Amino acid sequence: MAPSLPPEMSILDQEALLQLAGFVVVAFTALAFVRKERRHITALILLYAFSVLLRGAEFVFLSVPMHSIANTVHFLALLFQGIAILNLLAVFFFEGLLRVVRLEAPRILKQLARTLLLLVLVMYLFSRYRVDVSGIVATSAVITAVIGFSLQDTLVNVMGGIALQLDRSIEPGDWVQFGEHSGKVQEISWRSVSILKRNGDTVVIPNGLLMKNFALLRGKQPDGSMKERRWIYFNVDMRATPASVIDAVNTALTREPMPYVALEPAPRALVTDFRDSWIQYGVQYWLTDIAQDDPTDSIVRARIFYSLKRAGIPMSIPAATIFTEASDDMDKRQRHSERDRQARIRALESVPLFASLTSEEREYLADGLIYAPFAPGEAMVVQGYAVHHLYIMSRGEAIVRVAVEGAEPRIVTRMTSPDFFGEMGMLTGEPRRATVLAVTEVDCWRLEKERFQQVMTTRPELASEISAILATRTVNLLAAKEGLSEEARLRRINAEHGSLTEKIRVFFGLT
Repeated sequence: MAPSLPPEMSILDQEALLQLAGFVVVAFTALAFVRKERRHITALILLYAFSVLLRGAEFVFLSVPMHSIANTVHFLALLFQGIAILNLLAVFFFEGLLRVVRLEAPRILKQLARTLLLLVLVMYLFSRYRVDVSGIVATSAVITAVIGFSLQDTLVNVMGGIALQLDRSIEPGDWVQFGEHSGKVQEISWRSVSILKRNGDTVVIPNGLLMKNFALLRGKQPDGSMKERRWIYFNVDMRATPASVIDAVNTALTREPMPYVALEPAPRALVTDFRDSWIQYGVQYWLTDIAQDDPTDSIVRARIFYSLKRAGIPMSIPAATIFTEASDDMDKRQRHSERDRQARIRALESVPLFASLTSEEREYLADGLIYAPFAPGEAMVVQGYAVHHLYIMSRGEAIVRVAVEGAEPRIVTRMTSPDFFGEMGMLTGEPRRATVLAVTEVDCWRLEKERFQQVMTTRPELASEISAILATRTVNLLAAKEGLSEEARLRRINAEHGSLTEKIRVFFGLT
């Protein structure tokens, strides 16, 4: 027997029209603001429209008359209408209102809320149609007990999923290690947690198993940020003092930020062990993206390698290595030394500032040049630092970046070898005016002020000759940018020449 139609129900009453108007307003508001749920909302609109059609069909069956079928159609219409309304309100609340206040409800809570609302709706409709639900409840209790006993493992997984999503101890996007498996949490469902491993495999772990064992959350901080401490170890010959090694490496690690390396705490080098013929060091840094661990380790290792090269500190070699020196080896070493010497002289010849130097003065400076290679991304000089040496770039490319207070740093020019930079720091002691970053692997020769001091002391008139070249170079760049006339350019050159000459003489103590 079909449920009887409540006497107060009518096909198109005022309440139904108000309900339809409210549904349309909420639906179109949700479509406008909850864009990612548009397909779901559209489906709910179609379901509601179908319920309206069923109400129309009910009117047809009543006019025949076929009251039994009309009652059934009326019940289905109310059921579909209620499902559409409740799901729309859930979308509007969970995906709209909560997002406005920057809250995110767990997925399982959304599903549970919809399920409970559906049960309430069904029980409400049963009560309106005067259906006796006591028998249904009693029967369902027995069935629930049987199902609960036979599916207890499944229920444990379901309850575990509810607990995980409610307390948010593990969330999608977290990096976890569970037993021998490590990866990124993709999804937490009713039954299991899906973890995407680095090699592309997906591990599905039942929630019950995850609840009974501990899982390591990699890098997850109390404030929700990601930061994991990592170590990079390297060995250095005992002839280098720990202070010199640590200073060289720390300078390279902190001079220019590295991708995915936290600025605080800053990366640092430490002595970690003493071995038979070398000292073991470790660089400790904090990684901000677990997925980038191997590439970031590589960048840190490169910084270590190039910093030791620039400092002339050799990496360790096995103590059992045996060296033999034959006459051929000595000749080869001499040829290599001569090629290196000629490369230094050519580097000096490429610098216009040293055009007035004699061959003897160039050879003297060449003997004092220090080989300084840089890795891509390293800062060769840093704006604001007062360092008294000049770099001659013999291979590679670099960019010059200038930072202005209150604005983002901007790139002002690009350098291609052969070129030089840092001349003002060596000649006048001024702080660096810009930061120079290596774009490719760069080979440089570094000329220290102390080496150039001897040449300046022997021939003080070099101060005027070098300042004239430097003033012309500086003013010509400004003239191109500012559009100076020839007369104004010459005046600026003369004024800059006099000022630079005085600064150089004071800096080198020639007055």
